[in-house]
Amino acid sequence: MTTRIKFIHCADLHLDSPFQGLTTKEPSLADRFKHATNEAFVKIIGICLAEKIDFLTIGGDTFDGADRSLCAQILLRDQFERLHKANIPVIIVAGNHDPLSDWLTEIKFPKNVHLLAGNKVEKVSIERNGNVISTIYGISYKVREVKENLSLKFQAKEKDTFSIGLLHANVGSRKEHAPYSPCTIGDLRASNMDIWLLGHIHTPEVICKDPFILYPGNIQGRHINEDGPRGCYIIKVDSNCKISHEFKPVQNIVWKQDEINIKNIMTSFELADLLSDKCEEELSNLTNYEKGIVIRWKLAGSSPLYHELTMTDKIEETKEMLVERFFNQTPFIFPESIQLLIKPDKKKEDYVNQENFIGDFLRLAKKVEDDDQMKNELLEMLNQPLSNRTIRKYLDEVNEEELLTILENSVNLGMDLLSGHK
Repeated sequence: MTTRIKFIHCADLHLDSPFQGLTTKEPSLADRFKHATNEAFVKIIGICLAEKIDFLTIGGDTFDGADRSLCAQILLRDQFERLHKANIPVIIVAGNHDPLSDWLTEIKFPKNVHLLAGNKVEKVSIERNGNVISTIYGISYKVREVKENLSLKFQAKEKDTFSIGLLHANVGSRKEHAPYSPCTIGDLRASNMDIWLLGHIHTPEVICKDPFILYPGNIQGRHINEDGPRGCYIIKVDSNCKISHEFKPVQNIVWKQDEINIKNIMTSFELADLLSDKCEEELSNLTNYEKGIVIRWKLAGSSPLYHELTMTDKIEETKEMLVERFFNQTPFIFPESIQLLIKPDKKKEDYVNQENFIGDFLRLAKKVEDDDQMKNELLEMLNQPLSNRTIRKYLDEVNEEELLTILENSVNLGMDLLSGHK
């Protein structure tokens, strides 16, 4: 079927992102990220031109905050100018990080750029050869915190061609994201849009196909929980209004988490060699446009190295060795952390029935695990410091699942120390 409309949707560019956590923890790594987000956006513009799209939509949070550099603003203008020369319109809504109140600037964008209003749902018609091929409905955030369900303001007109809803919103009230413009799939469906192009959630995802509703995610991961590909969607609509989509990754630096079972690793030297080999493997898998990878390894399994790795600085020494060997090259790899999920190379069953201190210890731990009252008492003790407002800024409340993990780690360490590690 012939393609009738082709466009690209992106969101959450966060140009000028300060990478504050990295700046504090890993300043050398933060320097590598300094231009990564801006360069990812330039790649999106390149894809727009190569694909000869009809228009580009941006679903909010173009900038990371009000304090945006002149460099980032000029970059945005210059990239929009590239699209202007190719007669490609750009339609933008403002989100919570870049509300309209922060868009005051001396820089004038080219005429192809439409920053939608915040007082009502605005409608933009996309034309080709004098004919309207699509109608885009959208509304911007006037201020940072918008708790109103803005989706209820949308309603496609019956005479419209292909109708698009453009909104920065939290669909389904996801707890890991701020509850800005909270709405449901049912709310979006009631607007009679043919497709919803969203922003705010940083993970790319098609959350519904009737109607088509998608988040493109952000364009460059900024921390370890934003791992995996980041980019934009190319969306095509055929003459029967059938929608197809293709995700295009544009990230310059990849974040990744990987679990490694080390039950057969007998010495710290073998572990260092294993992780070095893993670095080489990860580097070989990078694409030509990726400049590096930041990885978190999680070491798992019942390991004879349990005592050595938990009671010495071997893990930190291993990380430093890997940084020295692989960080100062192109492309680079940086081990963000090496986390221990390993267990002692011993079986609890061999000790739990013994009539001694270690047996008592293991039986008591099992009792706590099975007793709801004891678990609740422990949770209350662990969360008691959160009653202090200052501490609450830095600590999250411990839930039952996290308590069981703490308990298991404590049992492993206790069993190792009490039973002797030789």
